[in-house]
Amino acid sequence: MKNAILFLLAGVLLSCTRNSEPQLLFTNPSDQPGNNAGVVISRSLFDAFPQVAEGMLPLLNVSGNILPAQADDLDGDGAWDELFVLLNIGANEALNATVTFASPGDYPEFSTMTNIRFARKDQDYTEVTTAVREEHAINTQTQQVWQMEGIAWENDRVGFRNYFDRRNGMDIFGKVTNAMVLDEVGYKDNPSYHEYNPAWGVDVLKVGNSLGAGSIAYSYKDSLYRVGDNGLGTCTVLAEGPLRSIFRFTFENWKMGDQSLDVTHDVSIQAGTYYYESRVSFKGTGEKLELVTGIVNTKSTAFVEVPGTEKAKAFYTFDLQSEDTTLLGMALMVPARSFRSTSEAPSTGGGITETYCIHLDAAPEKVNTFRFYTVWERENDQWKTAEGFEKLLIRDAALMREPVSVEVAGS
Repeated sequence: MKNAILFLLAGVLLSCTRNSEPQLLFTNPSDQPGNNAGVVISRSLFDAFPQVAEGMLPLLNVSGNILPAQADDLDGDGAWDELFVLLNIGANEALNATVTFASPGDYPEFSTMTNIRFARKDQDYTEVTTAVREEHAINTQTQQVWQMEGIAWENDRVGFRNYFDRRNGMDIFGKVTNAMVLDEVGYKDNPSYHEYNPAWGVDVLKVGNSLGAGSIAYSYKDSLYRVGDNGLGTCTVLAEGPLRSIFRFTFENWKMGDQSLDVTHDVSIQAGTYYYESRVSFKGTGEKLELVTGIVNTKSTAFVEVPGTEKAKAFYTFDLQSEDTTLLGMALMVPARSFRSTSEAPSTGGGITETYCIHLDAAPEKVNTFRFYTVWERENDQWKTAEGFEKLLIRDAALMREPVSVEVAGS
């Protein structure tokens, strides 16, 4: 009897030990698998753990494997605000992750799969973390000042760049490697990024006066205004890490007709995806506006709506529209709750032209979110058909409307 009691007590103690290990529960409510699913966890979720106050960083362990993660200080106060986690999770699956802690110096190093390049060509290619936008719209002048004509960003699949002047255009850099290459593209004596290089790829898009690859505008009183064509524009890098990179465009005293606005445009990219994400807001007027983003349509014949989407709307083009005459797919994905309509900009004129547009309901201080996707046949054979691209968009739309959630296990 005594041995039985001791055995029971041992079992209770073992159970308590196991239950005392803090755990997080990740849940994928979607019927699509979350491959390279990015999950943002607020620091407040870890406030109950004293290790956080001691400057330690969370480590998440699933079945003996540490999940890739990075802690980002987004407000610059010296303390991290968000833990970004990358995981693979099946459709309708739940995963438990055990939480331990490590000092910043002992934190694991994960493969670098995102990168920002923001370098001044006129100052021996010195990288900067903040700068003021050029006050002209002349590409040859911008090319003399900025490598890649402005800030450029990439992950292990795709690359993008922004014309850091009054054009405020978004462009695509087609990659043929998983390596981070934009530090070298357009650097000193390297070949032009407008010429195909088998080591990295090539600039694949001609933007012109269009909205290119997800540039932004506002619609006001039936007129379309390009954000950034006047006023004070700045760019600031907020986070740059192996799994996620984020930067912010601000446009102060931007005049749109009889209105003057301040616009904030945050851009982020995460590992393993074919898109970048935008978060846009404005203040300065109570007038009724629509945020407009778009895709250049110079070489495309149709703007196709992805079927079967509900809480996320997606539209794409897929044609021989790369500058090297290969197949290029481009898409925009937006929350259905903010979607208003689509339109097509005129082919010619002095304003925004040659663009398939998506209009989103906008209000002061409201954050509008959208994703710009691109796939290129030289990067992967699965992008040689529109069906392959559409399959990706259908999967991601399901995950956008029902994202992976996280909570303290047992809460």
